[in-house]
Amino acid sequence: MISRKVIAELLYHDADRPLSLGCVNCTEQKTCGGLHTSGKHFDCLVFCECPDPSDCQYVCPNNLVHYMARFHEVVGFEFDNVPRVPALTYPSLPFSVPLLYHSSGRTGRLKTDTVAVPLSFLLDRKTGMLRFGTRGAVAAAFGFDESACLIITGVDQDQPIEDYWSFRRATRIPEQLTALQPDLVTTPNYSTPLDTPRWDNLHNMKRIAVCWSELVQAGIPASLHLNARTDRDYERWTEFVAERDEVRSVALEYATGAAKQERGEWHTQKLVELAAAVPRPLQLVVRGGQVHLDELYNAFGEVVFIDTTSFIKTINRQKFVRRASGKPDWQPAATLKMQSLDALLRHNAEAFSRMISDVAAKKLMRRA
Repeated sequence: MISRKVIAELLYHDADRPLSLGCVNCTEQKTCGGLHTSGKHFDCLVFCECPDPSDCQYVCPNNLVHYMARFHEVVGFEFDNVPRVPALTYPSLPFSVPLLYHSSGRTGRLKTDTVAVPLSFLLDRKTGMLRFGTRGAVAAAFGFDESACLIITGVDQDQPIEDYWSFRRATRIPEQLTALQPDLVTTPNYSTPLDTPRWDNLHNMKRIAVCWSELVQAGIPASLHLNARTDRDYERWTEFVAERDEVRSVALEYATGAAKQERGEWHTQKLVELAAAVPRPLQLVVRGGQVHLDELYNAFGEVVFIDTTSFIKTINRQKFVRRASGKPDWQPAATLKMQSLDALLRHNAEAFSRMISDVAAKKLMRRA
């Protein structure tokens, strides 16, 4: 039986591979770019394996009613009709920003320049209303000093970001978010998996662009998430970013699809090419992919690393100790029953931030 790892590698886009024969006359070939993989695929419809196509949730012409509904909700798959928005002022942010999920186990508030919280944790997914009405209420719930800059990150599992899409206009979520005065929001990262019909990828990429436009239109600095599966996907994102001065910040998440070294290197190279093609400095917000930061520092005006590690290690009673090599060593941190984790979180977040900042500073000094 072929492993999932091998199957994934067969589906990786490879520009040196010939175009799949079934893609030649496809009406979406110009937008999609077609399949260039080492797998034996006539076209992307081979990924539609639903026993009953009428019950398929992919954006796929085998379920024409669903396909047409999804096509019309985003007004086609092209980016050119995404509404233009004002060019907002974006904040300069630290090299490393800790991500907080809650304040359990702590009695005080984390004092730091900037924090990040998950978008889905702010939303009541049954009503589509925010669970907090003010920035102060968010700070109290997640345990950080209200003076900190606030990043709201849209990276999440499928269902929470699907709930955002379902409610965003009905309950005017972007307008609700303005009450929290976020300094930056990264858009939901709608997926572009390798084993789905390409129409599903195109639909999700368009949804990302639409969400970005809606957030900026509401007056919120937003970072455009660059989910992509192929060279053509990155070409389209590059064209979109290059021609719109209002795009000042982009984002990528390395922790899932790009976690494998080879795939992470491909995404990094595409990000570098995008930054070189855009005639202005861009901010890049990344989750995961620490090994790729050196290359990214060279390409972007600013790189912000969302630290998802310090909080999780703290909850698991582990302490950051820096090795002689500069790399982290997470060691057990004994705590008394009911002892607050405030000091441990502060230590971990500060130590991790220093590690990232030291690497960035050295790289930027060499660039200068």
